[in-house]
Amino acid sequence: MKKILLMITFLAGTAVFAQAQTQRVHKTPEQKAEHRTAMLTKNLALSADQSAKVKAIFAKSAASMDSLKATKGTDRKATMQSRKAIMANTDAGLKTVLNADQQTKYAALKANFKGRMHGNRGDRKAVAPAQKAQRMSKVLQQKLSLSEDQYAKVNTILLKRATQMDSLKANRSTTDRKANHQSRKAILTQTDGELKAVFTADQLKNYTELKAQMKEKMKNRRGPKAPTAG
Repeated sequence: MKKILLMITFLAGTAVFAQAQTQRVHKTPEQKAEHRTAMLTKNLALSADQSAKVKAIFAKSAASMDSLKATKGTDRKATMQSRKAIMANTDAGLKTVLNADQQTKYAALKANFKGRMHGNRGDRKAVAPAQKAQRMSKVLQQKLSLSEDQYAKVNTILLKRATQMDSLKANRSTTDRKANHQSRKAILTQTDGELKAVFTADQLKNYTELKAQMKEKMKNRRGPKAPTAG
């Protein structure tokens, strides 16, 4: 009997301890907002006024997410749509607070976080936009003998392109293939136009040749097209 009582006491204590741990781990919307705001303040160099506005936006978002989690039903699709709507509203709110440079950095942070999430799920090939931009910028710096000023400008342009491409890839399920292809071409055309403003005439010529070489390599990797019937 004594052993049974000790076992019950032990199990009850374990349950209380586990419950206490759960309560400590769970953060309120205000705490979540403070954490996210602190992160953006550090990474985006937010002003005091911006931080206050960002915190209010995140607090509203966190409260909405908690409410959605508490009331979610069996309709997984509807829950996902509601979640996406909350995130879209949050991004829209942040867009009114952040300046153009901060918006670019924020998009890169989001993409970087998403890349890490994919990596945790086993997708080790995921590369953040900042890494893609830096890698390509270094290639162009070496091939085209870019100055430090040119390198910085090129990296900014390529970061913007990589972020847009990742966003397009993430939303491709909601757009038709033709529209997706057109958007991709528009991004590439815009990138070329911006790079043209940075390169000298000689660098632009070499860049065009590099693009042609890369296109040919991609074509060779894919192999010849299969013959059509008839």
